[in-house]
Amino acid sequence: MGSLIDLLKEIPLAAILKEKITDIEAKYAAADTENAILKDDLRQCKAEIAKLKKQVDDLTHKDLSETEIEILKYASENQPLDSGSNYLGKKLGVEPQRIEYYLGRLTSLGYFQFKGFAGEGIYLLQQKGREALMSRGLN
Repeated sequence: MGSLIDLLKEIPLAAILKEKITDIEAKYAAADTENAILKDDLRQCKAEIAKLKKQVDDLTHKDLSETEIEILKYASENQPLDSGSNYLGKKLGVEPQRIEYYLGRLTSLGYFQFKGFAGEGIYLLQQKGREALMSRGLN
């Protein structure tokens, strides 16, 4: 008979424990959901930070060498810039092949627009090129 009394005493305790387990599981599920939301927010924030860093780099023109700045400066004073790199190379003291490389790089970065065919044509200074000069107080 004593074991029956003990068994009956445990039944209300089992209900209380079951209720506590249900409550803990609900809290765990809520924490898991909040964790997923926070991870998603973190991923979005990291993407936004990367985008803003790229904008800062684009606006500060950190990617330009001194020779490229000199080419932009020369182009701003002598628009449009002819694709013949010999004269510009002599003017800046740089080999024509390097001038061609720099012009191609500046064009691919959006500082110049090339108008021509098969390497013959003109380079037009774009707004980004003007901004790079202005940010350095050169224009």
